Amino acid sequence: MLVHLMIELYSCDRALLSNESLVRRVLNEYPGRIDMDKVSPVHLYDIETSNPLDAGLSGFVVIAQSHVSLHAWPEYGEVDIDICSCKEFSQEDAIAFAKEMFQSDDIETHFVIRANRSLRPEEPDQARYEAAMVERRTKQAALMHATPVTAEVR
Repeated sequence: MLVHLMIELYSCDRALLSNESLVRRVLNEYPGRIDMDKVSPVHLYDIETSNPLDAGLSGFVVIAQSHVSLHAWPEYGEVDIDICSCKEFSQEDAIAFAKEMFQSDDIETHFVIRANRSLRPEEPDQARYEAAMVERRTKQAALMHATPVTAEVR
C-alpha cells in the first residue's frame, strides 16, 4: 500500500513563496515532522517557463519510504505539496506544518491510497528479512575492508 497526501495552499504571501531558504527548509524538515527517514539532500530548482507567471520554486527530497515534493508559484500565491509514502503518517501533522510555514489557512487537501495490489507486505517475511540483513552486512564489511584504488600521478 502507498499513501499519497496532496496539499494545496492558496492566498500565500509571494515573499514566502519566493524565499529559497524557506522552501529549502520546509523540504529539509518535512521528513522529520512526519516521522520519515530522509535519504537525500533537498533538490531545489528555480523554474522559468515560457509564461513568466508560471515561474517559481520546485523541489523534492527522497525519503526511505518514497518522497516529498513541493511546487511554489509566487505570482498565484499558491504552493502544492505532495507526500507519498509506503509508511502511514499523520496527515494532521503534515497539514499543520504546511499551514505554519506558508502562513495560510486557505487550503485544499486530497488523500489517496495507492498500490492496493502491491506485493510488498506490511510486515516482511522474517526469514527473507534476516537473509537480506546478512547480505547487507556482508557487503558493508567488504566495502570497509576494500583497498582504495589510487590514480597514478604524473
